[in-house]
Amino acid sequence: MMQALNVTRWPLVFVVLGAGGAAIVLACSTFNLFMFAMANLAFIEREGWEAIRHGALWQLGELGLSGAIALASWLCFKLFEGELIARYRRWAEKPR
Repeated sequence: MMQALNVTRWPLVFVVLGAGGAAIVLACSTFNLFMFAMANLAFIEREGWEAIRHGALWQLGELGLSGAIALASWLCFKLFEGELIARYRRWAEKPR
């Protein structure tokens, strides 16, 4: 199982597809995330208990989860990016 997570053994196509997939998840999960979080906090501050009764606290939790997903996908992208850079450097340093 642990060998499947070793991206240094993956074919180049899968590394590129993994980086692209992680970038797509990152873009989708961070779209307006900060703006929604600030609006939610302002709504809770302005309306207080009534906002919490209408689900503002639940929405704030969902925004936190979306932020965690964004962080995880960013870390995955950086992992794939590092592997692509390492492979490029090995290729570029080969004697011709």
